[in-house]
Parts: sequence; C-alpha cells; structure tokens
Amino acid sequence: MAEQMKKERARRLFLIAFVLFTFANGFGGSIISNYFKGVYQVDSVQRGLLEIPRELPGVVGVFVITALSGCGNLTLAMISFCLYAVGMFVLGLLSPGYLLMQLFVFTYSLGDHIVMPVRDAIAMDLADEGKTGTFLGKYRGYATMGSMAASLLVFIGFRYGAFWFRADRSIVPSFCVSLVVVAAALFFLWRLRREVPALDVRKHDEKKKGLPLKKKYIPYYIVTGVYGFQKRMRLVFAPWIIIELLAMGADTVALLGIAAHFGSSMIAPQIGKFLDRYGVKKGLVLESVTIGAIFLYAAWAVHGITSGVFTGRVEQIFAFTAYIFIMIADHFNAVHVMLMKKLSDSPADVMENLSFGLSVDHVLAVTVSGLLGAVWKFVGPEWVFVLGAAVCLVHFGVAVWLGKRAN
Repeated sequence: MAEQMKKERARRLFLIAFVLFTFANGFGGSIISNYFKGVYQVDSVQRGLLEIPRELPGVVGVFVITALSGCGNLTLAMISFCLYAVGMFVLGLLSPGYLLMQLFVFTYSLGDHIVMPVRDAIAMDLADEGKTGTFLGKYRGYATMGSMAASLLVFIGFRYGAFWFRADRSIVPSFCVSLVVVAAALFFLWRLRREVPALDVRKHDEKKKGLPLKKKYIPYYIVTGVYGFQKRMRLVFAPWIIIELLAMGADTVALLGIAAHFGSSMIAPQIGKFLDRYGVKKGLVLESVTIGAIFLYAAWAVHGITSGVFTGRVEQIFAFTAYIFIMIADHFNAVHVMLMKKLSDSPADVMENLSFGLSVDHVLAVTVSGLLGAVWKFVGPEWVFVLGAAVCLVHFGVAVWLGKRAN
C-alpha cells in the first residue's frame, strides 16, 4: 500500500513537471514560426532552412544521450530543461543577430528533443502493468491542457500588447515567461528525483556498447522516419497556412492552438485506451487512415485558398479547421512509443531506441524541410500536404508487415 502511494506521488510530480514544461513551450518553441516571421521577416524557403538548426538536435540527441550514459533519466531531463532555459534566456533577453539566433535555437531545441524519449521512458517506468497506453494518453491529455492554457495567454498577450515580436529585435516577453516556467518545472523534477531516486537509473546492459540496434526494430525506425516527414506539416506548413496565406499573426495562431489543444485533450487519452484494447497493429491502421484524410483535406483547403475559390470567411474556416486537425493528429505518436515497447527484447533497449528513433525522425526532418519549402513556393502549397498524405501508406504497410507480432 505504501509503495503504491509512493508511486502515485511520483506520478503526480512527473505530471506537474512535464506539464509545466509543455506549458513553457507554449510561450517559446510553439510560436517560433511567428518569431522568425515577426523578428527576421523570413520567406517560405528561409523558414524551411531554419528547420536545420531547429531540428538538427533531434539527430544529434541520440549521441548526446549515449555520451551521457552514466546519467539517469531524471538527470537527463534536468539537463534538458536547463538547455531549454538557456535558449529562451538568450532569444528572449539578448536580442541576437540572425546567425547567433540559429545557435540558440539549436540550444533550446536540443533540450526540447532530449526530453522527448526521456519523458516517454520515465512515463513507461511509472505506468502500471498493462496500462502503459492509458498512462501515456493521460499524460498527453494533461500536457495538451497545459498547451491550451499557454495558447490562451499567448493570444491575450499578443492581442492586447503584453507580448510582441519586433523587427528591432527588442526583448521577447513570451520567451521570458517560458524561462520562468521552465525554472518551476525544473524544481518539481528535482523533487521527483529526491522522492524516487531509483527512477533516476538508466536501464542498460553493461556488456553492450553503443546503441542496441536490431533488425526486428526496423518497423519502429520506419514509422518514426515517416512521422518526421509528416511533422513538417504540424511545425512548419500548417502554421504557414495562417501566417503566409492568410497573413495573420501570433494571436490567431494561439487562438487556433487553444481549439487544437482542447480537441487533443480529449483525443489523446482515447488513443492510449485504443492501444491498450486493440493493439499497435490496429493503431497503425487507424493512424494511416486518419492522418491521410486530414492531409488531403488540408491540401483541398489550401488549393481553394490559393486559387481564389475560397475567400473571406470561407477561406478562414477551411484554413482554421485544417490547422486544428493537423495539430490534433500529432498525438498518434503514442502509437510509435507503444510499438517500440512491444517489439523490444528488454526494457534496456527501449530508452536508447526511442532516442535513435527520434534521430531517424529528424534526419528526415532536416533533409526534407528545405525541399518542402521549395515545393510550397515553386510548385504549390497544396502539394506539400498531398505528399504528407501519400506517405501514410507506409504506416499501413508496416501494420501488414507486423502481422501478429505487435498486437
């Protein structure tokens, strides 16, 4: 009984720390596209190329995690929070030039990307047997509520002048708020580390050197690679519909974020429960069909806007709904985490392969961002989303390939 109560306290501290981190990201990384546009006036090609310093940490993160193999998962999370805080401090207070800005975008993003596999590994350690998907869904539901609250405050801040992005590179108030909230999240993470020191132990095999890459994990690497390609839609091109095609600012993006996070707070727990009940194979099929339909809808909406078929309120409705649906679709990433857990030979493999999968994801992200930016500019914005829909067939193919192995 005492052990279960201790685990419940640990889960509460985990949820507080990482929901606060997500809340902080709502004031920082989540509105980075508006920062690039408002402060540096980038075009679509430059925006695509800026994904290199922003997403390169996802590639090198696996090497950082491997180099810090002596650190436990909670220690790694604390290091990540500190890196994020340093990036927000420089971008928010020191008004860097274009080149220096890219360095500290890399810094905050490195912290953000190391958190991703570490967070999921800690969550799986804290989950009860047979309820991993449910706990992951619960966390993601709470996290999206934190993002929704941040989006509401960002909307109010930009609408009424408390927040701003200015071409004179003055201080960025929203990034300063992000810095303060990350510091609070770090405090609760430190408390969790004190409460459950055993949780700060990295599971690994002393006889193994490097990453435990295996042929049987190829399905996981494939789906995370596809996810990296599709994530461009969420991080770059869905916001670009609002920023570039409709010429709207951070307040509108934040308002749409509120709607997306509200929807996500209800959808994410259901995805987790679906995985526990029906298995990963059916989860991949659901992901393929749902995301494919969303991207085709976005392509249709964007074509209507750029061709002039949709105007006024109509174009806003289609653009806004496309943005919201794409944001919600990101929560299917829980399927990939569960796939790795199902395929793994031992808990020792999970953390390292989650980080390696993140690198596969970001190799795709870094290599295709500039290309997709060029497709947007020279071929047509709708074709970016058509390509995103087309690669959904890969998820369906992986589900067929798996057979009964990942149910």
